[in-house]
Amino acid sequence: MMNKIKILAIALVVIMGLNSCEGDRGPQGPPGQDGMTLLGTTIDLNGVNLDNNGEFQYVFADDGIEVFEDDAVLVYHSTDFIENPDGDINIWKLMPQTIYYDPNGMGQVVYNFDHTFNDVLIFLQSNFDLNELSIEEYNSLTKDQYFRIVVVPSAFANDPNNNLETYQSLLNEVNNQGYEIQMKK
Repeated sequence: MMNKIKILAIALVVIMGLNSCEGDRGPQGPPGQDGMTLLGTTIDLNGVNLDNNGEFQYVFADDGIEVFEDDAVLVYHSTDFIENPDGDINIWKLMPQTIYYDPNGMGQVVYNFDHTFNDVLIFLQSNFDLNELSIEEYNSLTKDQYFRIVVVPSAFANDPNNNLETYQSLLNEVNNQGYEIQMKK
């Protein structure tokens, strides 16, 4: 019985001691965003050349962007735009993206990419020598290209209910779920 009283007394002292341990409040953290949670990051690459000088590839590396093990990297390519009085609106399509050439549709050019935690490699693949294209076709495929890189969690990117086919459909999914994408300059 005496042991139970001692244990009870010690427990009471410990509980009272822990309750009285209170220090100064730390500094307040930065204000959060109202109603929105940041889901990912977007980076625009304008005027990229994928010509034979660069072996039909372009490497993008940015130390300011963190890619985690559970992130997905999506790359969109703009080959067309909609005219608008406030400025042209690019149409973004998810890569890889295949373009068919020649009257029989036998020539194929694919805009593709791969990535690591540190960089994104954007490149052209084809079933023929790209140097054999006419100057006009060569320039339209390789010169002054527009790409948009998006980093989002894999769970979001792999959700079959999310439509990520175009950048606008990605934004719609993000906004509908109460998230926001940060545009990195």
